[in-house]
Amino acid sequence: MAFSNAANSQVDQSTFNEAQDNISYSIQRNYNHQINAHGEQDVRNRVHSVMKDHVYTDAYHDSGAQRDPSRCYPGTREAALETISHWAGDPASHCFWLHGPAGTGKTAIAETFAEQCQQDGTLGATYFFTRGSASRLPQGPPPLFSTLAYQLMSVFPDLDEHLWAAIRADQTVFEGSLSTQLEKLIIQPFLRLVNKSASVVVIIDGLDEYDGDSIQGEIVRLILSLERHSLPLLFLISSRPEPAIQRAFGSSLCSSLAHLPLDKTLHPDRDIRHFLANEFERIYQRSVEMGMPPALQAPWPSAEVIEELVRKSSGHFIYAATVIKFVKEDYAHLMDRLDAILQIPSKFTGSAAKGAISESIAFQELDELYLYILRKNCDRAEMVKVLHFIVYFNGSDTFPGYIETIFDLKPGSVRVILGGLHSIIDVPVGDGQLRPSHASFRDFLADPERSTREFHLENGRFNAELACAFMRIIVV
Repeated sequence: MAFSNAANSQVDQSTFNEAQDNISYSIQRNYNHQINAHGEQDVRNRVHSVMKDHVYTDAYHDSGAQRDPSRCYPGTREAALETISHWAGDPASHCFWLHGPAGTGKTAIAETFAEQCQQDGTLGATYFFTRGSASRLPQGPPPLFSTLAYQLMSVFPDLDEHLWAAIRADQTVFEGSLSTQLEKLIIQPFLRLVNKSASVVVIIDGLDEYDGDSIQGEIVRLILSLERHSLPLLFLISSRPEPAIQRAFGSSLCSSLAHLPLDKTLHPDRDIRHFLANEFERIYQRSVEMGMPPALQAPWPSAEVIEELVRKSSGHFIYAATVIKFVKEDYAHLMDRLDAILQIPSKFTGSAAKGAISESIAFQELDELYLYILRKNCDRAEMVKVLHFIVYFNGSDTFPGYIETIFDLKPGSVRVILGGLHSIIDVPVGDGQLRPSHASFRDFLADPERSTREFHLENGRFNAELACAFMRIIVV
C-alpha cells in the first residue's frame, strides 16, 4: 500500500523500537484497565448479590410496598422542615431527634424531608419502620444497618469493596447482633474510605413502631455512639417519645443532641386551619362541578366551623385528616356528614380543651370520631373480626379475598363490610392489601377503654377465633 508524501520518509530502528514500546505499553495499560474495571465490577456485583438477601427494601421511604406515602400538606410544617434543614446544613450534632405523640405528622415530615434531600443530592439512606413488619422478617434484630449500608453504596462508590472485604472476613455478619452489624457494615467500611464526600442524611422513621423496647433503645444508643468516629453521616430519627427511646437519648453517649418536639410552639393549629380551609374548598369546588344536591352555599363551611374543628384536633393532624376523608366519602351528603361530626359531644370543654397539646384530650376527640364512624356500620360482629385481622397483620396477607377465605365469608363481602370505613381503612380499588389509614386507629382498637366493649377484641379471643378459622380450612 502506498502512502502519499512518503517518498522521502525514513524510519530508523530506534524510532521503530520506541514506537513499538509505546504501542505495547498502551495495549498493556488498556488491558490492565479492563482487568481492573472487570474486577471492580465483579466485586460490585458480588456484594450486591450477597447483600440483597439481607436488605428490607419495603423500609425505603419511597417503597410504597407496605404503606401509602405520607407527605406534608403544601404550606404546612414549614417551621419544622426549616429547623431540620438548618441542622443538616450546619450540624452541631450528628443526630437529630424528631418526636411527638401519634397523629402529629412525624412520618409526613420525615418523608417530605427525605424527598427534599433526594432532590438536592444529600440523601444517603432511609429506613421507615412499620408496625408488624417484624413478622415478615427472619427472626433476630431488624436488618437496619445492612439496609442502610446497601443504600449508601450508591452514594459512596468505593464503599462496596470495603463491604465485600467485611463480608468475606465474616460471612455470618448478617446473623450477628446490631452492634456487630454496625461495626462491620458501617463503621469499618467508612473508616477505610479514602475519598469521603460531604455528609449525607440517613433517616430512620417510626422507631417506636418496632416491637421490642430493648431493641429501640439499643438502636438509639448505637447511633449516638457514632459521634466519636466522625463519619460523613447525619442521622434523623423520628419517633414517639416512648420511655425506652427517651432513656436512650438521655444517655451520655452523645455530647450534644439536636431535637425537636412537635408541640404548640410550632403552631400546629395554624397549619391545621390551612389544611382544613383548603381541603373544604376543594370539596366545595368538586361538588359544584358534580352538581351534587343540595347546592352548598359559599363560604362552606363557615369560619366558625373551621375553628371548632381546629380546636377538636388539639394539634393532631390525624383528626383533621380523618374528618376530611369522612366528609368527602359521600358527596351526596356532605352537609349531613359534617354536621354529624360537629354534633359529636366533646368530653373536654373550657380551659382543659384550650391548653397545651394533651394526648388524652386529642385522643378523646379522635376516639369519639372513630366510634361514630364505626357505629354507622350495621354488621358489627363481622366488622370487628375483619378490622382486627387488618390491624393484626398490618399489610401482610390482608387481601380482601384472603380474609373472606379465612372467615368463610361470601366473595365481595369484605368490601361491603368496609363500605363506610374508607376514612379509617385504606381500601384499594383493585385487589391490593387493606391497611389502617393511621397507626392511631390500631392503638384505638387495642385499648379497651378507648374502643369500648363494642369494638375491642381481646387478643386471646381473637387468636382463638383465628385458630378455629385455620383449623376449619385445614380440615376442609
